Amino acid sequence: MAQTNERLDVSLTEKIYIQLSSGVYATDQDIWFKAIVVDSENHLPSTTSQVLYVDLIGPNGKVIEHKLTKLTSGLGNGSFELGKNYPVGLYLIRAYTQWNRNFGNDFIFEDYVNIVAPNSQPEKGILHTLTTTELESGKFLLTGEINSTIGVTDQKQIPVYLNYGVGKDTLELKKKDGVYTLDYETPKNVDWITLSIGENPDSYHSETIILRKKSVDVQFFPESGQLVHGLLNKLGVKSLGIDSKGTRLKGTVFNDKGQPISDFSTNHLGMGTLTIQVDSARTYYAKVSEPNDSTGTTTHIHPLPKVSPKGSTLSVSRVGEKIWTRISSNHLKGKIYIKVACRGKDYFLLEGPLKNGKLVKDMPSNELPEGILVFTLMDQAKQPIAERLFFNHKDGEALDISIQTDKNVYDRREKTQLNMHILGPPSESKNISLSVLVLNKAHFQPESINTIRSYLLLDSEIRGDIEDPDYYFRAQTPERFEALDALLLTQGWRNYQYPIKRRGPTFFWPEKGLEINGAVQVLRNKSNTSEPINVSLATFGRATKFYTTEADSLGRFGFVLDDDYGPKMQYLLSTVDPKGKKVNHNIRLDTISPPEVTYTQKPIIRESDTVVKAVVEAGKERLRTEMVFDSLYGVTQLDEVVVSDHFLTPERAKLYEKYGEPDVIISGDDIRDKEKEWSYGLYSILLFNYGDQIAIERFPDGFMLAHVRGGSREATLLMVDGKLLENHLYEYVPSMSPEIVERVELIKYAKFFKSRYLTVFPQADLFEIPSLGHIISITTKGGVGVQAPIRPEPGTLKAAISLFTPVKQFYAPKYDKPVPSQEDKPDLRSVIHWQPNIFMDQTQNTSSSFYNGDILGEYIIIVEAISEDGRLGYATKEYSVKEKKGLNEKPDPSN
Repeated sequence: MAQTNERLDVSLTEKIYIQLSSGVYATDQDIWFKAIVVDSENHLPSTTSQVLYVDLIGPNGKVIEHKLTKLTSGLGNGSFELGKNYPVGLYLIRAYTQWNRNFGNDFIFEDYVNIVAPNSQPEKGILHTLTTTELESGKFLLTGEINSTIGVTDQKQIPVYLNYGVGKDTLELKKKDGVYTLDYETPKNVDWITLSIGENPDSYHSETIILRKKSVDVQFFPESGQLVHGLLNKLGVKSLGIDSKGTRLKGTVFNDKGQPISDFSTNHLGMGTLTIQVDSARTYYAKVSEPNDSTGTTTHIHPLPKVSPKGSTLSVSRVGEKIWTRISSNHLKGKIYIKVACRGKDYFLLEGPLKNGKLVKDMPSNELPEGILVFTLMDQAKQPIAERLFFNHKDGEALDISIQTDKNVYDRREKTQLNMHILGPPSESKNISLSVLVLNKAHFQPESINTIRSYLLLDSEIRGDIEDPDYYFRAQTPERFEALDALLLTQGWRNYQYPIKRRGPTFFWPEKGLEINGAVQVLRNKSNTSEPINVSLATFGRATKFYTTEADSLGRFGFVLDDDYGPKMQYLLSTVDPKGKKVNHNIRLDTISPPEVTYTQKPIIRESDTVVKAVVEAGKERLRTEMVFDSLYGVTQLDEVVVSDHFLTPERAKLYEKYGEPDVIISGDDIRDKEKEWSYGLYSILLFNYGDQIAIERFPDGFMLAHVRGGSREATLLMVDGKLLENHLYEYVPSMSPEIVERVELIKYAKFFKSRYLTVFPQADLFEIPSLGHIISITTKGGVGVQAPIRPEPGTLKAAISLFTPVKQFYAPKYDKPVPSQEDKPDLRSVIHWQPNIFMDQTQNTSSSFYNGDILGEYIIIVEAISEDGRLGYATKEYSVKEKKGLNEKPDPSN
């Protein structure tokens, strides 16, 4: 927890937006992202935090990948590299700063993406057979056998995890007559239930069983929080299907005498409004028809909230350039107040006396910011009575982005020239940051992703998931204003109140970079009671660096390191007196645990999804083409790497005799040839170039473990310069410099592996020691070995720090000729272009270019922008890739 002398506004939080390229990914793709962190009041790019944590969380609720992203003026970017061993399902991407953890989970960014596997058949369900029996009590009885094809281990009993949205359960299924049988009675009124088996990605399987396929949840939300007797009340209506998505329906409200009061309907997002006058002596209910029931013969009853005999209503609407508020009350007297605020800042305080229980006030909309306004009705003692949310659309507030391409239609591999311009008067901002994403339109899922404007202006401010959030900002949907009002009526304010209050006993300081913080426990005696303590730091990265600071009166110290990238870096702390002499003081480091994972299980309806189908089919085509191309042109997939200089020295011969002949030999020269600018050590090169032979397992704390790929994830030991590496030295191997590597050898199924394993892990349980396993042998130049830890002396401390995650470069091919020849490898990219950081100066013009691939069809360009003064921009443009014949060669002047 870093400390700073700056004055901090503990009510000013940060909002985090992660721009993703899609909501659906195949396991052979990368998830590219751009991070934008702004202050919560004005949406100005934040300078509070310079470190962002981004996690990829699997369907089992475990962190699979953890990224440390460098923020510069609130901006950062990175990627997640998927792999064929990733299980299909919903993955959670979350992002947070340490500063935002002071304010609870409301300011942690979360978004779910669907990962599908193109290289396998559709996953079979957990249950081989399934019978669902509905019981009279509103419960269901589930019976079935566990599917043997999902790789269930041969154990006497296995755990099965159940999740049904509002609760969880765990079962232990015992094996009987060679099978595991499920026999489970669900709780009452459960619409779906998800069964899961397995804890790690290689064995995790999940299946959702839908119990009530036509179940619709209908809720009613009074405008001012309650229905009030004798007054005209506006209500928001929300209807959700079993898939948690909105559904259209029609209904009628009746009173307890069966008299119809009002008809209503919901839109395609399941939201609508109705206005009724109610009596506290009566109760009310609604009859609604099931979705897709054209006859209306099947209806369901849903009660309306109870009517309060006394209360007040607060209505808000916009007419022209003014926002009107209307107050009605059957119990307030005298003067009342209406406070108008936006993101914690007060803008107006309206006041006036009630006349016959009513008051009408207006205010200019252009004097209020764009976004959600909070109207609070207060009595004459200024005590809150009712609250209403209203969205203020403000013309000219957004960055109006013009996108121009030099053509409407392109040939395969033809270059596209892209020009972007901000329309309207010049911005006062010195810089505008843009990102450009170009992808196959068939893979674009606009209704399932947020944009920078929908997230910062809407999603980050209200409760629950918003279906198709950008719908409310599209110019081609004029009815969006009414729909947005219904949304704010049905999904109210988040459960935080401005000004934001810090939660919990722990205070998290904002991070200004890679930080090491702690305290010195001073061993006082008569001779050193007033002497200051200096703390020295040596870091052992690509270059050794030294830092020094003076501990304060409490022994506290802190270092902000130079930016560095990679998995982990070793460092040494020591304490010295003012004369530079080492002193024997204990050093304690601050440790920060990551926030708990709050993965929300969601029902997966296995119906046809056009985007999922397109992503899967594109992945299959990439795999098929890869195999065909390699077979035709003599390219063999890397099953074995053998170098020509396999000259056996006596030392190597003895090594092979003792541990076994290597199956794969990778020379140091090959490793160095494959090193990229973004490589961060030996493991990164092996992972991205020899992934079919070596798997790198990553843990949330940054630790990396290498495995030789086999039929399953079998144990793998590490050897450096002919000696098995002690287990506590494993963390040094990922960041080994390729410059010192002579060769890497993979010894599959090494000799006498059990005894080798005991050498490395002497405390291992004898009954759990694997009998088979592999060895990764690394030989260094001159036998310098892996960097051994310095044995701590009194007054010193050796530890490691996680570094910023290297930013992988987006692969962007350049073609000299537009038409591919038969010898050219097909270019089947789905994401054609990704450029996360383009800066536009005061001229408000910028450009970019890219080459198209070989897939014909429609493509979409997506540009998102943010300016230094907090203005947001989003724009899209489509173009086509077609056969050369009949191409439209004229430039495209449209926006």
